[in-house]
Amino acid sequence: MDSQPIVRDLVLANLVPSIGPSTETCVQLVESEKNPFGHTIVNTRNDTVSDPQDLVNLARQIETCDAFVRANVSNRLQVIVNQMNYLRQEAQRTLLKARRDDELNHCACNLVRRPGQVYYHYERQSGQRYLSIMHPQDWSSPVKSSGCPHRFLGAYRLEYDNSWTRQPTDYDEGLDDPLDELKAQKANDSKQNQKMLEFLIKP
Repeated sequence: MDSQPIVRDLVLANLVPSIGPSTETCVQLVESEKNPFGHTIVNTRNDTVSDPQDLVNLARQIETCDAFVRANVSNRLQVIVNQMNYLRQEAQRTLLKARRDDELNHCACNLVRRPGQVYYHYERQSGQRYLSIMHPQDWSSPVKSSGCPHRFLGAYRLEYDNSWTRQPTDYDEGLDDPLDELKAQKANDSKQNQKMLEFLIKP
């Protein structure tokens, strides 16, 4: 008859770290059976734990694996959180741009708006906002030496999909830029200038 298996499922190995209280790690071992499925093992020396220290080393290895699993899960979850934050910011940015484009599309204008044209956004003292093709510096003429009589709100180019793209001007100081379009364009201009300089200086 087959010998009854010696169950060695769970063994508590005491780990004594150099610093801190002692901890116990649960080590799961394989059942030991001298005649598995009726077959006699020729060499039974490899079926037993040869050194008691092996249990401690196995427990330490299990703790190391657990630490790596927790670290990997934490890193992946952090990546997912960063992606969710980025998507949330992009959603807010999309809604802000849609609200801004809708306002510009319904803004007062005495001209037929054409795609590709840059229009300048102004606000009267009465609170009415309107679009004009006159640049803020165009108001500074001998006839109108006092400059633009209305508050300048920004320059926008009408795209072919009826969306609007913010255009930088010399009169943007102090204006709101919730979509950071002006900052992005300045950064792109700086990169283009740097590439141009590197191309010119390159031997």
